[in-house]
Amino acid sequence: MEVSNKALVAYFDGVRSMGDSVDDFIAELPVKDKNLLDVKSRITWQEFKDITIFFSEKYPNYTEIISNTGVSNRIIKPFFDIVTYFISYSLLYEFFLKLSFKMLYTNIKIDTKKLSSDSFQIIFEFSDSTHIFHEFINMYVELFKTIPVNFIGCRTYSKVKYLIVEDRVVFSVRNAAFAKVSIPNLLYNFFFTKKKLHEVILKNVEYSNLLEKQNLELEEYRKNLELLNTELNLSNRTLHHDVANKLLSLEVAKKRIENGDYDQAVHKINQFSNSVKGIIQNSIVTTHIDGELFELEEINLYDLLIEAVTEYDDIAIQKGVRIIHDFKIDQNFTIYTNKIALQNNLISNIMYNAIKFSHMNDSIVFSVSVCDENLCLRIVDFGVGIPEEKLKLIKKNVGLIGSTKGTNGEKGSGHGMSIIMDTANALGFKVNISSSLGNGTSIELIKNISQEETDFNNVLYLDSQSSKS
Repeated sequence: MEVSNKALVAYFDGVRSMGDSVDDFIAELPVKDKNLLDVKSRITWQEFKDITIFFSEKYPNYTEIISNTGVSNRIIKPFFDIVTYFISYSLLYEFFLKLSFKMLYTNIKIDTKKLSSDSFQIIFEFSDSTHIFHEFINMYVELFKTIPVNFIGCRTYSKVKYLIVEDRVVFSVRNAAFAKVSIPNLLYNFFFTKKKLHEVILKNVEYSNLLEKQNLELEEYRKNLELLNTELNLSNRTLHHDVANKLLSLEVAKKRIENGDYDQAVHKINQFSNSVKGIIQNSIVTTHIDGELFELEEINLYDLLIEAVTEYDDIAIQKGVRIIHDFKIDQNFTIYTNKIALQNNLISNIMYNAIKFSHMNDSIVFSVSVCDENLCLRIVDFGVGIPEEKLKLIKKNVGLIGSTKGTNGEKGSGHGMSIIMDTANALGFKVNISSSLGNGTSIELIKNISQEETDFNNVLYLDSQSSKS
C-alpha cells in the first residue's frame, strides 16, 4: 500500500499554521531519507502511519488542524460550495471526496453508499486489517463532521459514526442539510449516466496513479543505467591506463635480462603478471552491490604499501629520483578495502605521476600515519607542479583533461587523475590536492577508519627498518 505525498500537504500546512518550521518537523520525523516535500513521490502506508501518529502526538488538536488545512482550504472551498449548494450533496460525497481519496491512497478500495436523503456511508476497504489505525479514523471523523459547516456555512455539524468490520472502516455521515431539495439536484439524480461518468473519471485517476508509479520506476531504472555506465567507464579507463603503466615493468625486466640479472627480471615479470591479472579481474567483477563499487576484503596495509613503492623503484632509479617512505603504522595494521584498486588505481598512479613529473636528483616523500581515527596517505613530489586551471578541473573531476608529457618526455592518456578521484571516492577516501607550479605537488588520501576493527593503541608505530633512502 502506498500514499501520495500530496496527503502530507495538509500536515505541513498545519505545522505552518501552528507557527512551526516544516523543515524542523521533517527532521524530527521517524521517517528518514525521503523527499516528503515532493508531491510526485509516494511513501509506504507504514511510513504514512508513523508520520500521522507523530503529528497527532506533537499536536493534540491534530484533527482540528487537518480539517482546517486539508480539504477545506481557500482554493477548494468555493468550488465545493458551488457544487454542493447548487447541484448535489451526493455529488460531493459520491464523487469529489471519493475522487480525492483515490488520488491520495493506492490499493485502498473506497466506496460510497447513499442511505437516505440526508445520510451517506463512505467505506474504506484495506488489504489487511492491521493497516487500520485510530489516528487515521479520528482524522476523517473530524473532516466529515465539518464539511457542511466549512463549505456551505451550514449551522450544524454532521453526525458521524464509524464501524470497523474486519478490513473495512465504514463512516456514516448524517446532516439535515443534505436533504435540501433543488431542481438541479433532482435533475442530477435523475440522469442515469451519472454513475457511468463517475466510474470513467475514477478509472482515469487510477490509471494516472499507475502511470505516475511507473514513471518513478522508470526514473529509478534510468539512475541505475547511469550508475552502470559510470562503472563501465571506470573499468575501461582503468584497463587502458593502468595496464599501460604496468608495461614499464616489462621494460625494466628487459634491461635486467640484458644485464644478466635473470632473477630480478623474473621478479619484475611476475610482478607485472600479477598486477595485470588483478586489474583485469577487478574490471570484470566491478559491480555496485550494497553501495560498494568494488569487492572489499581485509588486507594488510603495510605489505600493500611496500609492494606499491618497490614496484617503481627501478623506474625512479633510472630517472635519478629518490623515493623516501615513512610508514608510521604497525606492520600488522589491516584495512577493509579492495587491494587492487587501492594499490594500482590509487597509490601506483600517484607514485607514477610523481616520478613522471620529477627532475633528476629530485625526491619523492611517501608518508602514512593514523591521526584521530583517520588514515592518512600522503605522496609529495618536488617536480614541475600542476597549472592552476588544470588543478581546478582535477578537483572538479570533469574526466579527461588532456595528457601532459613528463620531464623526460613520458606520454600519458589524460585519464590518470580522474581514475584516482573516482577510485578514491569508491573506496571512501577524501582527496586533498595542493600544487605550486615549479615547486611540486602534494596528494593526500584520508579515510575515517573509526568503524573498522583496529587496535588504535598500536597504530602509531614507526618501524626504523621501514625507512628507505
